[in-house]
Amino acid sequence: MQQILMTILLSALLMGCAQPQVEGPKANGNYLVIDNDEAWAVLVADGVRVEEHGTVIGAIHLDSPVTAVAASYVIDTPNCGRVQWLTEREDAADGATSLMSLHYNKQLADSSCVIGEGLSRVWTVLDYSS
Repeated sequence: MQQILMTILLSALLMGCAQPQVEGPKANGNYLVIDNDEAWAVLVADGVRVEEHGTVIGAIHLDSPVTAVAASYVIDTPNCGRVQWLTEREDAADGATSLMSLHYNKQLADSSCVIGEGLSRVWTVLDYSS
């Protein structure tokens, strides 16, 4: 009888110590992934990842520190049409490139185009081309 009472008391005590699972931070970000002739525009919001696959139409890298544009990427996608990203130099003295802008076209507003959801967000380019 004492064992049952102690088991019930101990169980009740341990149940009072249980904490609900705290929700942790979720991943967010926008990425343009370039791999030779293929491209993926990847949007991650609240841990949910969506992507738009496309073909690289043009990729230009400018090494000159006097130009405002450091790189330009144009991809053609089935749902969003042709989309261009420009990387602008923020500080011409050290060549830092921190501003990545996405240029708008009419198809970005279509519901089937996932890239349109990332118009106001910061993009990062991951160029794995050789």
